Amino acid sequence: MTSAAAINLILEKVASKDKDFRYMATSDLLNELSKDTFQVDPELERKLCSVVAVQLEDQSGDISGLAVKCLGVLVRKAGEPRVMDLVRGLCEKVAAPSKKDSSSRDIASIGLKTVIEGAGGSLAHPAAALICSRMLDGVMQKD
Repeated sequence: MTSAAAINLILEKVASKDKDFRYMATSDLLNELSKDTFQVDPELERKLCSVVAVQLEDQSGDISGLAVKCLGVLVRKAGEPRVMDLVRGLCEKVAAPSKKDSSSRDIASIGLKTVIEGAGGSLAHPAAALICSRMLDGVMQKD
């Protein structure tokens, strides 16, 4: 099975209602992303970023934890526009005024840390600048 076919099969399983299937699919996704031979085309990159963003919000802490690990690997393989989209989404979750969903905020903040750690030199600076800007905006709005 080719890597793209394996990824597409995994992406189908990630959407399962069964928590165990989602966990295994997210684990398989992490394994596929971690392979040195894994390469991503723009369409697959878009799908992967979207799926990982959704998995970060999973009710199961185990699944969202695996999604954070996927995020760290994905930022090394995805292009700057997709990484910056992920950063924007994570910043929105961290700066969200809702007090009721602190676990989502916690996972998003861990995700941001993971993005900075996983991003290469040329990508880390713009990502950090965007994070700082969004967090300052969030602090200013709360006052």
